Amino acid sequence: MLMSKKIRYIIGLFLLIAFVSSCEKDFDIVVPANKTKLVVEGYINNEMPLYNYVVLTRSMGFDTTNLNNLAVTGAKVFITEGDRQGSNIIWNVSTKIQLKEARIPQISPAAIPGIYFDTVLATDPQRALRGKIGKQYLLEIEVDGKQYSAITALLQTIPIDSLTSGNYFKDEENDTIITKARLTVHFQDPDTIGNAQLYYWHRSSDGAEFGWGAFGRNRFIPGTDDLVNGQYIHLTHPSGFILNDTVKYYMANVERNIYNFWDSYNKARENGGPFSTPVKLNSTIKGEDVIGCFSGFGMSTRTIIVK
Repeated sequence: MLMSKKIRYIIGLFLLIAFVSSCEKDFDIVVPANKTKLVVEGYINNEMPLYNYVVLTRSMGFDTTNLNNLAVTGAKVFITEGDRQGSNIIWNVSTKIQLKEARIPQISPAAIPGIYFDTVLATDPQRALRGKIGKQYLLEIEVDGKQYSAITALLQTIPIDSLTSGNYFKDEENDTIITKARLTVHFQDPDTIGNAQLYYWHRSSDGAEFGWGAFGRNRFIPGTDDLVNGQYIHLTHPSGFILNDTVKYYMANVERNIYNFWDSYNKARENGGPFSTPVKLNSTIKGEDVIGCFSGFGMSTRTIIVK
């Protein structure tokens, strides 16, 4: 999921180039090893119980070739619901649910190491963990005797007034020129500072891959409302969609710290590799040697046939 073992040193490239151009000599560049960290990717949303899950992995070096031990198995993972009262949160212990690695028939393969679900999904999906708008959620993890935690909230959903397609352009796929359209989402930004949105979509042509990471998503347009607070928004995504494809579109209203994490994550993915300037991930998880995010998604959805 994350490039969590980020190299924090800049190599003196100009000096190296000068040496290489003047002589033929091998240089051994020693890259210091960082501590292994627990990587946490957790979600709670109000619409899709199957997409409320926690992924636990270990960080790895950029030169790691053995990926067999990345998944963290056998952890204890709990989610508890609560209510904010002023500056305090009152946790309702009767809602505490343990998430476990389990065979879930709705996904393939049915059992994936290191992914923790509410096991009720396997027998009665309608009763499985589902987030409630306005509630707070506490994630607690125990791994190898160490404790980790995070808190997130499900903000009020922002209704999608409409979803339209247009802005047509030509694109090449498999040596064939096809016409594609861009989607525009229309909605009213709430009249409060601090809103942030994340945008996801699933195209029917994409098949049935599982997970938030398998969805299409917008990585480029700022999703904060500092400059557009309270305005009516017409947001056109740069991604192209094939005509007559069915697209299910998700807009997640999130807390600013959740947006900041995913913004830093996207910048880290696109920063050019281990020898570029480091990008700090804005983790929301508390604990020793841990990085990641517990994301509360207050979701609105729309479905469109691209025309």
